[in-house]
Amino acid sequence: MANDPFLGMLGLTRRAGKLAFGDELVREMCMDKKARAVFVAADAGASTAKKAAFYAESANAPCITLPHGKEDLGAAIGKNGCAVCAVSDIGLAAAAMQKLASIHSEYAEAAAQLAEKNARIQSRKGKKKPKEKTAQAAPAAKAANPAKTRRRPKENPRAKRALDRKSPRSEAKR
Repeated sequence: MANDPFLGMLGLTRRAGKLAFGDELVREMCMDKKARAVFVAADAGASTAKKAAFYAESANAPCITLPHGKEDLGAAIGKNGCAVCAVSDIGLAAAAMQKLASIHSEYAEAAAQLAEKNARIQSRKGKKKPKEKTAQAAPAAKAANPAKTRRRPKENPRAKRALDRKSPRSEAKR
């Protein structure tokens, strides 16, 4: 499985800094609600798979059991062995799942869910939330606040020392 595009995508995700691997890092990412997808190796232990499913549920992310073993998953991300990993970027997670679904058709539903979630998130990017101001509150706020006066910044000790060090020539020019 050396040429598997899904594993290559996971390697790219790790190099981008968007991959957490190992039980502890995956738990932290999921508890911070930053995980977009959690992947579990096929030969991971029952306890590890159960924990990963719990973490993914808390982050509202899909937990996908891969057709690859720990050694394949670890080799893809540059570790000796890896039973569980999580992706924090929705675009990378959706692309990886799309590659997995193109090879293994049983992952098509999860890939469609991530693609839909990616589309929703991408459509919201760049849009700012409107500020909630009432038309009556704005003039009242202006009337209540008098014109602001500029305050002089506190004396800069470095500038003061520089003035003390000036040569007699510069004193004559003043």
